Amino acid sequence: MHIDKKFFIILIIFLFVNIAAVSADDLNSTEIVELDHDGSADLEAEDIADEGVDEVNSSVLEPIEKTTPKISIESKKVNCKDTLEIQLTNSSGDALKSKKIIASINDKKYPLTTNSKGIAKLTIDLPAKTYKLTMSFEGDDNYTPVSKSFNIKVVKLQTKITESANFAVKGNYLYFSLADSNGNRLANKKMTIKFNGKTYTKKTNQYGTAKLKIKSSNSKYSIKAKFKGDNKHKSSSRSLKIHVISSRSIKIENTKVLTNGFIRVYLKVAGKAVSKKVTLTIGNKKLSKKANSEGIAVFKPQVKAGFYTVKAKVGKYYSQKILMCYEGNVKDPLKEKVALKNGVPDVDLMPGNYVTGDGNAKYTLKKSQYKDVLKRDSYCLFLNNKLTKYTFFKTKSHPNLNHIISREKWNVIERAINTKLVKKNKNGYWPGKITVSLKGKSYTYPEVRDVQGTGYTCGPTSASVCSQVLKNYFCERYLAKISGTDSTGTSCPNMVAALQKNNFKCSYFYKSTFTSALNELKKGGAALIFHANNHYVSILDISGDGKKVLVSNSYGTYDNIPTKWVKVSYMKNRFSPKWDESLIVRLNYNLPDAVKDSVNSYYSSFGTNWLKHSTGQGIGRV
Repeated sequence: MHIDKKFFIILIIFLFVNIAAVSADDLNSTEIVELDHDGSADLEAEDIADEGVDEVNSSVLEPIEKTTPKISIESKKVNCKDTLEIQLTNSSGDALKSKKIIASINDKKYPLTTNSKGIAKLTIDLPAKTYKLTMSFEGDDNYTPVSKSFNIKVVKLQTKITESANFAVKGNYLYFSLADSNGNRLANKKMTIKFNGKTYTKKTNQYGTAKLKIKSSNSKYSIKAKFKGDNKHKSSSRSLKIHVISSRSIKIENTKVLTNGFIRVYLKVAGKAVSKKVTLTIGNKKLSKKANSEGIAVFKPQVKAGFYTVKAKVGKYYSQKILMCYEGNVKDPLKEKVALKNGVPDVDLMPGNYVTGDGNAKYTLKKSQYKDVLKRDSYCLFLNNKLTKYTFFKTKSHPNLNHIISREKWNVIERAINTKLVKKNKNGYWPGKITVSLKGKSYTYPEVRDVQGTGYTCGPTSASVCSQVLKNYFCERYLAKISGTDSTGTSCPNMVAALQKNNFKCSYFYKSTFTSALNELKKGGAALIFHANNHYVSILDISGDGKKVLVSNSYGTYDNIPTKWVKVSYMKNRFSPKWDESLIVRLNYNLPDAVKDSVNSYYSSFGTNWLKHSTGQGIGRV
């Protein structure tokens, strides 16, 4: 055992000596691997056993042979306002995409980038003459730099003058539009107009239109409009004979048209709609249709995208307009959001059954037609707390047309409905039809004051006025019945129960929480039943500054509360000293998702967030 240990120790020492010898031999070797400056090994090809790797390394070290690309332009002749296409290709003619090019013209440089087809687009906006255009490509890892110059001729654009009509009402204006051959309106351009022996100098407005007021007596006159041209545009002129008449209107309402859209024409004589044959010309299409009894003719031209002069002719008279036709389809505003145009519903983007209503016309609506509007508005208040700035309705004469009018004009119709409802005071009563003239009328508030039928039904009457505000009307008599009203009056809990049966919800407020109730009123979609001394009144709205409220008192000026705008500070002192419980009334519907979506599309398409808060107007009186 002792011998084995000695042997083992000797064996270990022997191994250490041999390992040290081998290490020293390696260090003294002359085959030292040299390291380059970054510490990586510079290996000779013969040090690598794999011959395949040798071949790969040899190919990597070979320099890449760059090629010279080609630059070309689509044309050496362009308009003063145009787009010039520059193409960059390789020697085989293949497009070079995402390459940067510098275009130099008229002492200015423009950085461009080629698209997937190797094309870069240079916008030209220069006076007419010949220019040197230099295109430069700086090169990259695969292509050498290249530069090429071209002489391009910039020529003036053709122009066209279009008259608005071949007639003018005495004392009104005749308009002339100036546009280039691309359909672009030319603003701030001088135009001369010769009429009835005189020459007038006019300047086109931002829409490229100049106007002349026609003061001559009724007759037929020659008129000539002329544009002399400038350094970018050629001259043009337009001569015609116009009829000066006492009254007529042929209105092309569109400001644009869609390829799958509609053109609407409105006819009037002496301020009244007329039903006459209208011939519409657009491009190479000619369409004819008789306007309806409201003087409206709707056409679907189905033309390609581009600029068109659209002419609407009735007998010997015509109106015309330059319109851009865009690729696209119309949208149903009850199914999807339709963008507004300057804050107004854009009927150009809607189906042909939507038209602009006449704010001075007389309309007759059937019960189902006006109730559709009220229901839609009530749902809108429930979902959004606000109404739309515009709305639409159908009429008895034209049940398939949706007439778009402002909220203030619709309120004229709604006030007439409310007046009949309040006067009748009968549960379930709705007039079979309503005929209303809008001429000269416009209301912020469609509600009317409701005079209580007895000496003790002030509570149900106030609740009924709240139902007017929320577009879900119930009469005083019905609400009194289901509230259990008697000679002592009506309790708040009983009114709550009655209202909750009819798609309303109520919450209490008191003198101490009056400010919170007013905040709810300001949010919209709410009305208040205010508990005064032995009396209820309704509060319909609050002013923008929050200092006044619009009150309806069903019993004269009982408790010194008038039906008008009253200071909040005054009303705060009119609470009942004994029972001050009062109600915030809101709507409460259980609507299917499809109805919610439709109402919200309507809300977006017809102008959101209509605000009343107008202390300059009050409610109607019966």
